[in-house]
Amino acid sequence: MENILKDQVQLLNWNTDVTLKNVDEFRGAIEKLVEGEKTKLILELTKVAYLNSAALGVIADAVLGAGRAGKELIIVGVQSTVGEIFEIVHFSALMKIFTALEEGYAYFTGELK
Repeated sequence: MENILKDQVQLLNWNTDVTLKNVDEFRGAIEKLVEGEKTKLILELTKVAYLNSAALGVIADAVLGAGRAGKELIIVGVQSTVGEIFEIVHFSALMKIFTALEEGYAYFTGELK
């Protein structure tokens, strides 16, 4: 499914926990993702076990900014610890969250709601 959408979807695969040491790098990567030409955006967090509160703010701002620009940002690859954090802050009310990258692609093809 990835090949079907590769020209339509921009994927950011973030592969490390987000802490005070790298939150600015994370913010820059997310901003670049949202500012790109594609309208279907995926943030993959498969290898992320921890996000600090600043990272949560960056993600929320990016989702809202993408929406204002006529784009959609979804999150995929959410591990249990990050999923618990997302539940506490009710991120599912703000954005689509999937456990696997394939589900994100299926969502964008209309195969998954």
